[in-house]
Amino acid sequence: MARLPRLVLAGYPMHIMVCGNNRQQIFFDDAEKRSYLEWLRDAAREYELLIHAYVLMPNHVHLLLTPQNEDSLAKTMQSLGRRYAQYFNQQHHRSGTIWEGRYRSSLIDPEYFLRCQRYIELNPVRAGYESSPQDSGWTSFSSHIGGNLESWLVDHQNFWKLGNTPFERQMTWASFVKEGAPHWEDHQITESLIRSKPWVSDIYAKKLFKDEPELALIRHRGRPRK
Repeated sequence: MARLPRLVLAGYPMHIMVCGNNRQQIFFDDAEKRSYLEWLRDAAREYELLIHAYVLMPNHVHLLLTPQNEDSLAKTMQSLGRRYAQYFNQQHHRSGTIWEGRYRSSLIDPEYFLRCQRYIELNPVRAGYESSPQDSGWTSFSSHIGGNLESWLVDHQNFWKLGNTPFERQMTWASFVKEGAPHWEDHQITESLIRSKPWVSDIYAKKLFKDEPELALIRHRGRPRK
């Protein structure tokens, strides 16, 4: 069966997940994580991709980003994937792929953006690696609450709406993340990502995909979305 084309629209936020082959570990130390983020930063700048949030887990990565051009995402992920795989294989004296097929992608309704960012930054807690989001040194959460500021991250316009000053935005974000997310919301985000389908409201889907409604067709369980 032919692979479905990846849905990427310039200027619209995307949730990305890339996994290790057979769920194998892809990060063994901080140096590997730093290298991955540095090469992500460089490739994103070269191919005009805005990075909003991230989390590095032992065997997978989540990214929240906005491509500025239709090929920004593909070129960035291809460059990053090849460079890190070559480095990883050299470090561990191995050969072959380290990635599990194609990366997963889900176009995100702008109104859902902050909830998706929360999902990503809470990943270490949800997976049981940390007791609170600030305990993880490899997410964008610290940057968003005024800790380890990473200048290459670009805040989405909806994040700027959280407050009139950096301090207000940081406090509001910390409180929002601390609230956590309901199970149905986490389930919808996960299902959309695994199936590479958009996570959008019915209203937004009709507006964006009026000629191809099947592109956004997932009937989620749980609370109906507006």
